[in-house]
Amino acid sequence: MRTYDRPLLAIAATLFVLGILFSMSTSPAATARMSIEEAFYFAGRQTAYAALGVVVLFTVALLDPRHLRRAATVCVAVFLPLCALAAWVGPEVKGAQRWFDFGVFSLQPSEILKPALIVVWAWMLSESMKQAAFPGRIVSIALYLITAAALLMQPDIGQTALLGLCLAPLLILSGMALRWVLGGGVLAALAAWAIYEFYPHARERVDAFLNPEGDAAYQVTRSLEAIASGGVFGRGPGEGVIKRQLPDAHADFVFAVAAEEFGLLASVGLIALFGALAFRGLSRASRLNDPFEQLAAAGLITLLVAQASIHVAVNLSLLPAKGMTLPFISFGGSSMVGSALAFGACLSLLRDRPGAYLYAGRRRD
Repeated sequence: MRTYDRPLLAIAATLFVLGILFSMSTSPAATARMSIEEAFYFAGRQTAYAALGVVVLFTVALLDPRHLRRAATVCVAVFLPLCALAAWVGPEVKGAQRWFDFGVFSLQPSEILKPALIVVWAWMLSESMKQAAFPGRIVSIALYLITAAALLMQPDIGQTALLGLCLAPLLILSGMALRWVLGGGVLAALAAWAIYEFYPHARERVDAFLNPEGDAAYQVTRSLEAIASGGVFGRGPGEGVIKRQLPDAHADFVFAVAAEEFGLLASVGLIALFGALAFRGLSRASRLNDPFEQLAAAGLITLLVAQASIHVAVNLSLLPAKGMTLPFISFGGSSMVGSALAFGACLSLLRDRPGAYLYAGRRRD
């Protein structure tokens, strides 16, 4: 434990606790809406998921970088095909096929794939930095395109965009020429236009964002009402009213529930917690000696913080609704395990090891 970064451990512990606390606030409303007799059904499940997440986090944190690369490669080889398979045989939920239903639990392969894919990208790109002839960037882009195809089949546009947001800075950090980066930006804009044109569900959400009226903007409108009604100090734990009108209050709109019941101070504190994760993680990653460790740690931190940012932005109606969970906070076993994998890998990469850092700096605060 001494070699792990203590501020990062404190952030992880706080996120796990907040996830359980907020699930206790959202569970009664969610169970009442779904006619589930046990009021704290989702809170109990989330507590079990958090316990599993702690085990996953520390198991991954024990791996050294070499074993982390191998484990990530195996995960990509297993879960990338499962993402494509889910689009064909998975149960349809709200017009999407992203899960496998095993009765007692469901699995969303993309949540496990995300952190593993970032580690593999970092490996490929770091090799291209060491050997100019190695096609690391081509392999990374090809893996992204294959993954994007699998996700768009489901469809899961939010995860596709999130992975693109993670790959872009890794390509830049690996030394990709600016002209290729700009070209990628143009292609991304064209892809966004094509998605708007050919995916009616995405077009509906973008239109609702641009013209927030009618049923299409119902959830976002209720989310804004919940945030506004919370005021500075909130209504109090369990006293939220608008959460009863939010179909996904325990998952996609948990930030709004937290703002209503715990107020502006708590919601800003939650944002600050992810800001602290970004600052601490990226500052330590910048001092790592090995290119792979630098890229992997930076990519994983970007994944967690970008996902949290998208979730909060959707709740504040700053982005179209995407169905993006808040890492460690939103209800969901796959999301919890995926977030724990990413955070555990960060702890592994950023731990104090002989020769790991370019200079000592302040390792512990």
